Amino acid sequence: MNLSVLPDLLAIGGLVTVFASLVRRTQQTRLRYWLVGWVMILVHIAAQLVYLNATAWADAGEAVSLSMLLLTSVAFIWAGQDRHSGWATGFAWTLLVASPDVLFVVLLACGVTDRTSFLALSVVAAAAALWLFHIDRRHARQRERWPLAAAILAAYAIQAALVQAAALEQALIWMLFWHYLLVAWFFWRGAARTTLGVLFTTASFVAWASVFPVAYALDRWLPGLRIPDESWNLPKFLVATGMIFTVLEEQLGEAKHDAMHDALTGLPNRRLFARRLDAALVRARERRGRVAVLVIDMDDFKQVNDTRGHATGDALLIAAAERLQARLRGTDTLARLGGDEFAAILPDADSREAITALVEKLQATLRHGLEVQGERIAVHASIGVAFYPDDGPDEACLYAAADRAMYAHKQGARELRAD
Repeated sequence: MNLSVLPDLLAIGGLVTVFASLVRRTQQTRLRYWLVGWVMILVHIAAQLVYLNATAWADAGEAVSLSMLLLTSVAFIWAGQDRHSGWATGFAWTLLVASPDVLFVVLLACGVTDRTSFLALSVVAAAAALWLFHIDRRHARQRERWPLAAAILAAYAIQAALVQAAALEQALIWMLFWHYLLVAWFFWRGAARTTLGVLFTTASFVAWASVFPVAYALDRWLPGLRIPDESWNLPKFLVATGMIFTVLEEQLGEAKHDAMHDALTGLPNRRLFARRLDAALVRARERRGRVAVLVIDMDDFKQVNDTRGHATGDALLIAAAERLQARLRGTDTLARLGGDEFAAILPDADSREAITALVEKLQATLRHGLEVQGERIAVHASIGVAFYPDDGPDEACLYAAADRAMYAHKQGARELRAD
C-alpha cells in the first residue's frame, strides 16, 4: 500500500485545524476563504491516496484530486477580493462559474480526448469568468478592470490554442499555472500594506504556480532526474506559513495601533501625543524652529453628557474631533488626552499671529455647532497655547504652560458669563 502522501495529509489536516481556530477567533471573511481552500487541499491529498492505492477508483480519485487543486485556487483568489459580506453566496456563484474548468479537468482525468469538447469548455469558461467579473465590477478597482479582463481572455486563448494543438495535458498544466499566478497577484493586491509576510506569501504562491510547468518540463526533458515529492509540496507549506505570518503581522499592527490611539475618536492618545511632541521638539532644535502646543477643553461637555446621555456625549466628541482635525494641517497632530480634553502639536509655528488666528477659527467652528444625532449642538471651547522655546524647553513644560493658559481662558469665560 502506497502511503507516501499520508504525512502531507496529516500536516494539511493540522493546518485546517489552525485556520478553523483563526476563523472562530477573528471572523475575518478572508480567513473563511483560506479555510475553504485548505479543506480542498485536504480532499485533494485524500483523493491522491485513493488513486495511488485503489486501481478501480484511480480515474475518479485523480479527477477529484485535480478538481480540488483547481478549486483551491478559486477560493484563494476570492480571498483577495475587496468584500466584507455575503461571502457564502458570492463564493457559491464563483464555484458555479468555475464548473466548466472543473469539467475540463474531470474529462481529461477520465481519458476523454475529444478536442471539440475541451475547446467548447474553454470558451464557456472564459465567458463565465468575464460574466462574473462584469457583475462583480463594484468590487474591482476601476483602473484594474480592463487589464484584468484582457489577462483572463489571454489565459483562456492560450488554453484553447493548446487544446487545438492536441496538447491536452499541457493545457491542464497551463490552467493550473495561471490560476495560481492569479492567486499571487490577488493576494498582493488585497493586502492593506506591503509587509514582509505579504511579500513572502506572494512569492510562495508564485513558487506554487511554477511547480506545475517546472515539474512537467523536468519529467519530459529530464526523465532521469529524480526530485523528492516533498520538494514539490514545499510551496504549499510556505504559503500556509506566510498566511499565518501575515495574520500575525496584522494583529500585532492592530495591537500597536490600539495602544497608541483613542478607541472612540481614533485620534492619537496621550502616549502617542508625547512621542510626537518629543519628535517635533527634536526637529525644532535641529532647525532652530518653533513649535506650538494647544490644549483644548470643551466647556459644555459635562452638561451635554449629563442631560442628553453618554451616547450623545460620545457622538459629540467624535464630531468635535473630526471638525478640529479638518481645520489643522496634515503635518499637525490632534490627540485626545482623555474625557473632553484634546491637544494639538503645530510644528513650524513661526508666527504667533497665525497661531492666534487658528485658535480663534477652532473656537468659532465649534461655536457654530456640530451635527449630532440629527440636531446641532454649539460647543464652547477653552484653548490654551504654549510655544517652544518661549514657554518651555521640553514636552512637560510646554504642556503645563498650555494647560495653565487653557484654564486661565476657561476662568475668564466663566467670569464673562457671570457678568
